[in-house]
Parts: sequence; structure tokens; C-alpha cells
Amino acid sequence: MRLIALLLLLAGMVGAQSPKRILFFSHTAGFRHGSIEVAKRVLAQLAPSEIQVTASEDLAMINAASLRNFDAVFFYTSGELALSDQQKQDLLNYVRQGGGFGGTHSATDCLYGWPEYGELIGGYFDGHPWTQRVRIDIEDPAHPIMEGIPNGFEITEEVYQFRAFSRDRVRVLMTLDPRSVNLRTDGVNRTDEDFALAWVHQYGQGRVFYTALGHFDEIFTDARVQRMLRNAFRWMTRLTDGEVTPRGGAARGMQPRINAVVEAAQGGFESTLSPGGIVSLYGTNLTSGSTLAGGAQSARLAGTTVRLNGQALPLYFASPGQVNVVVPREARAGALTVEAGVVRSAERTMRTQAATPGIFAVTMDRGVFVFWATGLGEVDGNGRTLLAPRVNVNGSDTEVFYSGVAPGFPGLYQINTRPPGVGSFDPRLAIRLEIGGASTEARLSILNP
Repeated sequence: MRLIALLLLLAGMVGAQSPKRILFFSHTAGFRHGSIEVAKRVLAQLAPSEIQVTASEDLAMINAASLRNFDAVFFYTSGELALSDQQKQDLLNYVRQGGGFGGTHSATDCLYGWPEYGELIGGYFDGHPWTQRVRIDIEDPAHPIMEGIPNGFEITEEVYQFRAFSRDRVRVLMTLDPRSVNLRTDGVNRTDEDFALAWVHQYGQGRVFYTALGHFDEIFTDARVQRMLRNAFRWMTRLTDGEVTPRGGAARGMQPRINAVVEAAQGGFESTLSPGGIVSLYGTNLTSGSTLAGGAQSARLAGTTVRLNGQALPLYFASPGQVNVVVPREARAGALTVEAGVVRSAERTMRTQAATPGIFAVTMDRGVFVFWATGLGEVDGNGRTLLAPRVNVNGSDTEVFYSGVAPGFPGLYQINTRPPGVGSFDPRLAIRLEIGGASTEARLSILNP
């Protein structure tokens, strides 16, 4: 029995994998971030059973012999590091031959005189216009590095922008929500509102990850950032797999195409908008590949922005084939476009009218029918529609005692009615809704009769 137990123990030891090894390299020849010390402590504890992190600032560690001891290298560096030509070549060869490479924050504020480094990490620092609380959009939620990271999370950060950066060369995972900052602030160099904050790409046989987050101590103690870094370390060291194909770049020939624009509830009123409603865009390549639902809190979702006369609209949902957006209350006729990454669709001419009604659903509570709708037009200061709706159910006009916005859901309206003879109503309803000279008809069943 003792021999069997020993053999089983040895078999388990043989089957167990040794932790992957990462060199956290934080030598600085420029501005030194105080958060480096916090990063050292945090990164060492991210996943100690899977990943062993060794911290060093010794430039001599960057050589072919030393690098062979690690599965990946992660830079938190700055300035013109005094690396010899041979050390630079050793680092590039290490990654090309399958080693992982990554960086955080000022790792792009580094080695400007070595263009190959910029190609390796994906871009160079080009100023930080904002140091404030910002909102983050997850562009590629299906990538394992983004697993468990909530879309639209907010964080206080010194936000970088980049030059020598192109979506044609990297796969963007995470971007700044441009609505969370003042785009007219001094020092904003990008005109496309495209501020990538994390990306991946393949360099030879090696995997490369970069995130612009990391300025403050609190960044590395934030559970969401820690999860992203743990995921990134696992991906860089091949414990997980994830796509590296660039998306949303101008050179990839994936131009978004809008085939139809209709009110979102019933699909009526083609290419016609009303103030404050929800519309659905149908087409192809409307995102660079991802699908993501939001709460109409972001002007960019899954890397996609929809603009009406240049104004970015709030998005509820984005996928390659369909995007749902909220029409602004001040909407005017004009040009609608979709930007997936930095690739823009052709313009689609939109008309406007006072109302474009559509009914999503009907519920009933204590003899009151509630119609959940969109496209009912402008509202007053109390949220009630300026236009009075007329609702006919199963051939009978109903008493409407509320018509206005549904709190907490931009673009959604509700109409509360009290139809005559409720007890005799069939739960399968024939409905006609008229408002502002427009009308719609529907056959719906009450959701909770």
C-alpha cells in the first residue's frame, strides 16, 4: 500500500506544471512612477501558483541567456534605457522566437530612439491630456484578457494618447469613452476620438500585450485592473489563447455598411427619426467583430460609434449586424454614419418627424395596461410627452392617464391606460397607437395578465 501511495504521489508530481516565469522589469531612465513599488508587490501575488514574477531593474538582465529563464517579460520603464545593440537584438529575438512581452503605462514613454521597440510594443506616448476619473469601454469582451472586466467601468487615471500607433497592426481590447473627457482640452492630438488603452498583437511567434493604465498606486490595487493583468499574464505565457488579428483599421477593407434604419420596437419608419426615441441600424461590419450590450451610457460600444450630423449617439447594443442607438431630443435631419474602429460607413440621409411610434411590449397591473414604447417625441420638464397619444385596444378606445418617459431607460416611453371592461379582455391584444399624426398597429399578448 505504501508503494502504491508513493507511486501515485510521484505521478501527481510529474503531471503538475511548474509556474510560468515573468520578468517584471522596471528600470527607469526618465520619469519614475511611484506606483512601480506597488506594482512589484501586486504582480507577485496575482496568481502565484501559476505565474512566478521576478522583479528587476538590472539592465544586464536583458540578454539572451537571462531571457531564456522566463516565459515573458513585462516592462514598466521610461526614458532611453542604456541597452546595447546586442541587448536590443536579444530582446527582439526572444519575442520573435515565442517569448511573451508586455508593458504598462510609461513602457510606451521609452526608447524613442529605437524604432523597432515602438513596433514591438505597438506605439509611443504622445502626451496625457487628462488626469481625472474616466469611463472605460471594453472593445473586445470575448478576448480572454477582458474576461470578467465590466464594460463602462470608471477609474481615475493619467490618460495617455499615442503616436506611431495603428489599428492595422494591433488588436484593440479597451478604449477611453470619449464622452467622459473634454476633447477640447489643451494637448489633445488625436482628432478621431480613438484613445486605445489596451491592445495585443503578435510579434514573430511572440505574444505582446500593453495597457496604458498604471499611473497611480490605486490602479494596481483595483480588482478590475488586477484581473486584467492576471488574464494578460496567463495569455502572454500561453496558459490561455486569444485572437491577435487586428480589427477596425482602415487598411483591412471592412467598411461598415448601413442597410436599414428603423424604429427599434416594430421596425417601422425607415430612415426617419423622432426626438428621444430608439432606432435600430441593420447592416454589415457595424462593429469590427464584437457584440456588446450596454445601458445607453456610452457613445462607443464594442469599438463602434454612431454619429448623427457629427454628434455621437448613446448606444444600447452593438453587433456586426445590428446597432441600437438613442436619438437625441434635439435631433435634426441629416447624415447618419457608423464608425467601427476608425473605419467609417457611407452617410445615410435621415428625415425627422414629430413621432415614430413603436410598441415593445404590454404589461397589466391591477386593471391598468402599460404600453412600453419608443418614438413618442418630445417631453416636457416633468417627462410627459408633449403630444397626446390615442390608444385603441381590441376595437375600444382607452383612457390614457400617463404618457411619458420610462425612468432609467433613455429612449423608452410608457403609456398607462385604463381600458373599459378589463375583465372581458382577451390577453391577445389588437392595438392601434396614434400620436403626432403617425400611427402603428400591433398584435401582442399581455406579458403578465
